[in-house]
Amino acid sequence: MDTATRHYAETPEQLIALSKEGRLAKQELASFLAIDKRQAYLNACAVIEKQYTVACGTNGDTCLEDGCALEGETCLQPLLRAETEYLKACGRAFAKLFADPRNRAQA
Repeated sequence: MDTATRHYAETPEQLIALSKEGRLAKQELASFLAIDKRQAYLNACAVIEKQYTVACGTNGDTCLEDGCALEGETCLQPLLRAETEYLKACGRAFAKLFADPRNRAQA
């Protein structure tokens, strides 16, 4: 593994475990993927973000009394409230891609 990866983990398996535990931000995880795989990962996280936004609005747990100010958009507030679970979900998406060595950034 390259020097940057060793900062987080000694092996790819350890990095995958850390990602699944929600211990790394999506931007950090994206940097470990090959450039042509990063957008797929970020798209997967965008779907997760949208799910949290929709759930927030349908549960009546919106920031405003009248409903969500960002109807149809992604809202940061539900992501902040569910930070660890959100990071774990993005970590699982990362792990699926990173498990294949061809999807990893080259040193």
